[in-house]
Amino acid sequence: MNYQRYFKPEQQLLLQVENDLSQNARTELMTINVVSCEEDRLVVSLPYDADAVDQYPFREEMPFEITTETMGMGVRTKGRFERKINSSQFAITLHSELQMFQRRISQRFDCMLGIRFSRAAKTLQTMRHIWERNLDVLYSPEAPLIFEGFKSTRVNISSGGIRLSIKPPVNQGELCLTLINLEDGKPPICAIAEVVWMCVKDEDAVTAGMRFINILGDDQKRIDTFIDRNKSNK
Repeated sequence: MNYQRYFKPEQQLLLQVENDLSQNARTELMTINVVSCEEDRLVVSLPYDADAVDQYPFREEMPFEITTETMGMGVRTKGRFERKINSSQFAITLHSELQMFQRRISQRFDCMLGIRFSRAAKTLQTMRHIWERNLDVLYSPEAPLIFEGFKSTRVNISSGGIRLSIKPPVNQGELCLTLINLEDGKPPICAIAEVVWMCVKDEDAVTAGMRFINILGDDQKRIDTFIDRNKSNK
């Protein structure tokens, strides 16, 4: 398979960890940058921090889905973790034919929602640990529904991400821990969001488009339900 036609050095791809379906479904994504592609071997780097590969719990033969976009169409293939090359690079063995697909456009909704998020400079590993701890607290049987400290914010939301205004400076690839109150009688949604793009509004505000890279599958369904319910009421 001529993967080199589709994967070029410095190209940005999206990597999704394929979790065991018997476990609580969750979306785990990572942005990766192509270093090289030879035959069925893809060498990539993580853009998050200098030793991100050391921090992430990669395991032998961990399965991935790799996607990108070319000529307006999605390109998808599968692979497995091969080995760590250094603290910021690793190799993936590609073992599936490329597929072209029409990207599903997630429905989006403009609204006011209660938001809390942390932008403190943290590594990918630290953010994942904080996310896991928050999930344990939020979904503990003894945990009360706590919505203190949420700020009503104008957002554009979908099951895949969120857009909102935040204080500068903002950097592409920056990770934020985001809590969202959907006011549906359930715990706040907790997700790690990655800044994908930003647009400066003025010296006090930046509009940031963020992609959810760690989020429960059930929470993504809740967002879709929230959008469906509120759109039908308009």
